[in-house]
Amino acid sequence: MLKLVDIFGYLSVLLRAGTLVGQSFLLGGVLFLFWIARPSKEVSADALGRVQSSTLRMFRIAAIGLVIVQLLYLYVNSAVLMATAEIGLRDVVGANFFLAGSVMLAASLLAALIAGSQGRYVPHCLSLLVVIVLAASVMTNHAAARVDGRAWLIFLTVLHEASTGFWIGGLPFLLLGLYVAGDRPTQWYLTQRFSRLALVSVAVLVLSGVGMSLAYVGSWHSLVGTSYGVMLIAKAAMLAAMLALGGINFLMLRKYSPTDVVPRLRRLVEAEVGIGITIVLAAASLTTQPPAVDLVNDTVGPSHIWARFKPELPRLRSPEASALSTRLPGQVVSPLDPSRQVIAYTSEGAPLSLRTLNDRKWSEYNHHWMGLIVIAMGILAVLARTGHAKWAENWPLLMIGIAIFIFLRGDPECWPLGPKSFWTTWADPEIFQHRAAALLCLAFAVFELRVRRNPSQGRILPLIFPLLCAVGAALLLTHSHGNANLREEALTELSHTPMAVLGVIAGWSRWLELRLPPEDRTIPSWIWPLCFVVIGAGLLNYREI
Repeated sequence: MLKLVDIFGYLSVLLRAGTLVGQSFLLGGVLFLFWIARPSKEVSADALGRVQSSTLRMFRIAAIGLVIVQLLYLYVNSAVLMATAEIGLRDVVGANFFLAGSVMLAASLLAALIAGSQGRYVPHCLSLLVVIVLAASVMTNHAAARVDGRAWLIFLTVLHEASTGFWIGGLPFLLLGLYVAGDRPTQWYLTQRFSRLALVSVAVLVLSGVGMSLAYVGSWHSLVGTSYGVMLIAKAAMLAAMLALGGINFLMLRKYSPTDVVPRLRRLVEAEVGIGITIVLAAASLTTQPPAVDLVNDTVGPSHIWARFKPELPRLRSPEASALSTRLPGQVVSPLDPSRQVIAYTSEGAPLSLRTLNDRKWSEYNHHWMGLIVIAMGILAVLARTGHAKWAENWPLLMIGIAIFIFLRGDPECWPLGPKSFWTTWADPEIFQHRAAALLCLAFAVFELRVRRNPSQGRILPLIFPLLCAVGAALLLTHSHGNANLREEALTELSHTPMAVLGVIAGWSRWLELRLPPEDRTIPSWIWPLCFVVIGAGLLNYREI
């Protein structure tokens, strides 16, 4: 139970993300089924029948997935609350999260059962159940917890989550429909109808988002001075990238014939789905953080941001592992120990002892060396793209170095440098994220190097790199440092979140380079290597002091 409490913060983000993804799929699926793919004399009834059948199957899968997520959500939250507050299950049952989770669980379970049945009232029942799921989700949002302006914020939240579901949640069903339909007229019919719906959804999404941001952030100062504001900027940046792809789709629909545009649309929609799910993940992170407007005394000022991020020479030497704050299990440190005396302060004014200072120098050293490696990767990838440096195609080998570096030096309190054993450290959420990142880097290096050496190796293997890149960036968005100092946490987010956004863009740019027709690959083929260079530069200027 203690381990569950330790990783509760990370689990809460993942479970909230699963809830929002499942909810969005149900919203998008029910609208796609009964509005986008409704029968028409313009297209084949058989083709639309196939689309509707596949949509119902995906809808049922999404509903079942949401049932599983809610079961885990109720168990984890109830267990942690009972352990920390020392209360019984009877007291937990009346809590707001338990009521909302139970309602969502029951509604999604009924939706999964009804989706497999036939009848004239099935559309009405599914629509009602999806509305209940949305209402239950809003019950656990920031809006329901506010005292002032609650009704207005709940209204904006409903509009925001509904439009997100209709657009982002409908994209996977559009992608499936384009694949299942088989004939161009049906694909064209689905795409045009979804395009009109997406325009309205995007307008509502943006307007409601602006209204909620004004209420939850309150000022430009809080937008860049809190973790909430930084994550909101990241969400807006990824939304802009998704809107750019949607804009390309819209223009192509008006410019090209169905034969020319549909194959391209399918590839662009694939990237939109990936970026859209990442946006939902960022939204889940937002719901687990206090709104910026409530952190008047915990906002980082411009002078502190400049002091932390002003360009300086990278740290290429680190302290010895014995000089860090790592202690043997059970070892007691005397208050008179000189290493506990304050000898310096961070740019935010937080006191630093000698060992804490060495901890931060160690972390900076790690980030700076990885920055050099990532910059080298980006430059080599650019050289390989020019076609004049064949040897530069071996740049994925550098990722093996990053994996080894993260595994050995990412957490000095763990094996092989520290007293903690190899297996016990995997229960720590932060250490787990570091080691998961190392495994992702290793897998990426192996698969991408094989692709570089033999570009004709099937259709699946080349896609592993962009998927791992996008997944790794998404994990970075949920990366928790467990910092009790909200200002220090905001400064850390200011350095990590931009790299996560660039990683998302890099991954899906590479995906488009591989999936689009050869004549359309030029722009995405240049975007992702340049993203690597910028990510490396960010790592090279990473600071904790």
